Amino acid sequence: MEQGNKLALSKLKLLYIFNYFSVPLTNTEVTNFVLENNFMDYFLLQQIFTNLYESKFIELYIKNGHEYYYLTDEGINAINMFENILPNYFIEEVKSKFDKAQKNLKKKSELFGHYYKKSESEYIVSFQVLENRTAIFNLSMNVPTEDLAKSICQKWNLDSDNIFRNILKILTSDLPKEDN
Repeated sequence: MEQGNKLALSKLKLLYIFNYFSVPLTNTEVTNFVLENNFMDYFLLQQIFTNLYESKFIELYIKNGHEYYYLTDEGINAINMFENILPNYFIEEVKSKFDKAQKNLKKKSELFGHYYKKSESEYIVSFQVLENRTAIFNLSMNVPTEDLAKSICQKWNLDSDNIFRNILKILTSDLPKEDN
């Protein structure tokens, strides 16, 4: 019975995290947050993730090629009914770690890149920078292969701040004077 209680508590913890963040999250984002804060181990987390999805406590939607999970009404109802079972230390820990995690998530949502297939031998890679939910920078380029499109997007997603800063620097720096 003790194992069953631990599993139920772990499910409730994951539901609480989804509820506290109140935005759709990828499996990777949830996994990173849970593991970085030692809330549970990876295998238990993935087991619970699958169980919550199969039980319709969380749902999935796909946007720009990324899978995002969010709480369903059933998940919200469960957290509302059983939140008082969660240990206070856990709730305080989530609250204290939330600000840092939220800044990272916000950063990802403000600088993003994706690609799509335009024709058999052409892919469009697009980058966008948002500020206050308004696009302040858009860049699209055609590339011949999906591998190249993936590679370009991976580079952007790994270092988008620096890449964007360099593009701005190049575009706004003084042009050299022509010699006549």
